[in-house]
Amino acid sequence: MSNRLQFGCILILIAFVISITFSFNPKLLIPKGYDLATDGLVVARTLMIIFSLYLLVKIGDLIINKKE
Repeated sequence: MSNRLQFGCILILIAFVISITFSFNPKLLIPKGYDLATDGLVVARTLMIIFSLYLLVKIGDLIINKKE
């Protein structure tokens, strides 16, 4: 395996592990003291996490499929 392929796979695996962690433990998205006012905060933070994970997977895919 080339270094580029390994790096791309690692980026995709990191995104996968983060998304699995947040899906099994959604309490990580809610900061302390915001138990009652969480609707907007959780939605905004979740959208930021989804966008970041999407970019991370796309970068990993780009690195894996890059032609030499």
